[in-house]
Amino acid sequence: MQAEVIFTGTELMLGQVLNTNSQYLQQILASWGIDLFYQITVGDNLERLAKAITQASERAGLIIISGGLGPTEDDLSRDALAKSLGVPLVINEQALKIMRRLFDERNLPIPDNNLRQALVPPGGIVLDNPIGTAPGIILEHNEKIYILIPGPPSEFKLMLNKEVEPFIIKKLGSERKIIKSRVIKLSGLGESTADQRLGDLLQSANPTLAPTARFSEVHLRITSKAESMDKALQMNAELEEKILQRVGEYVFGTDDDTLADVVGRQFESSRLTLATVEYLTGGLLANQLNAIQNPGKFYKAGLVIGSNDPGIENLIFSPLPGKEQAEQLADWAKKAANPDFSIAVTGEIKESGKGKKLRGTIYIATNYNGKTRSGEFILWGLPQDIRERAVQLSLSTLWRISRGFGQGGR
Repeated sequence: MQAEVIFTGTELMLGQVLNTNSQYLQQILASWGIDLFYQITVGDNLERLAKAITQASERAGLIIISGGLGPTEDDLSRDALAKSLGVPLVINEQALKIMRRLFDERNLPIPDNNLRQALVPPGGIVLDNPIGTAPGIILEHNEKIYILIPGPPSEFKLMLNKEVEPFIIKKLGSERKIIKSRVIKLSGLGESTADQRLGDLLQSANPTLAPTARFSEVHLRITSKAESMDKALQMNAELEEKILQRVGEYVFGTDDDTLADVVGRQFESSRLTLATVEYLTGGLLANQLNAIQNPGKFYKAGLVIGSNDPGIENLIFSPLPGKEQAEQLADWAKKAANPDFSIAVTGEIKESGKGKKLRGTIYIATNYNGKTRSGEFILWGLPQDIRERAVQLSLSTLWRISRGFGQGGR
């Protein structure tokens, strides 16, 4: 079964409200084994919403519409569904009871406009909403399934789990498939190079393999569709093994792993300690390391130096960002905090070229076993992007070096 999702609300179109329902629904559909090929957002306009429903009906067998079930004139999902399908709306007694329940419990009068929430197409299945006044609707029409769910996240999730899921699982029956994904995370390898190395694996139909670049990482998402969870996991594992054979030296983790998590585990398992110094990134590196579980076991100190800090010349010999400054900072952190390993990140962001693009020149230095090493990196983008990428480069440096701790690297 293929699904299409329509989210309604001008507030979503204007970016005034974050659509947290989207990710949740995508995950739920995958767990049901339903493919989602299209997802759109439509403002509070009857004609456009009805047209979106009509178009979705041409592409999918399951159309889910979220939002627009309130009592006001701009809550148009019921009306748009009726207009698209050419069916009437009538007062439904079960929907009326659901709508009245909260008002009765609080001994409040029912405004006339709330009666709109009891309108349902003939033959529609009414879905309970114990925490709101908007009933949901399931309508099977011309071999298509239409599901209307309230937009407020608490009502959305509760109705999806308690009312919609049992209906869909029963409907799928023996045809139900399992969709399971696994993400392989790489560092130190560009997306284009990863694409070249993986080659034919990217053309696989089931499981599929999709790369995504984020800052200094490449994420490879494997997705399998199978009759059972065990089979889907096996298919993922088989493709993962092929990936490891080609780019295994760049793989630092999977799924929810972050570089900071992996670095922390490697330092902790090797019983080594770390100190950091930042002169450009404003504590972003220290923040990532402190966000992992039990950072105190290995993370001894994190110093953040402001660019206008009057005391900087008392800490280093070189007043300007460069390899020498980074090395001196790493050496200073080693002496000040006495960790096994220290790392310093520094640099500057300037306009460059006729287009005045922002260019970041980043310097990263490490001190380990009395040896200081440094590197220079050129990054482009907005200042915050440059700083975040500099932090990822720093973490990548720590990861590459700490991999050897348990392999004779000490």
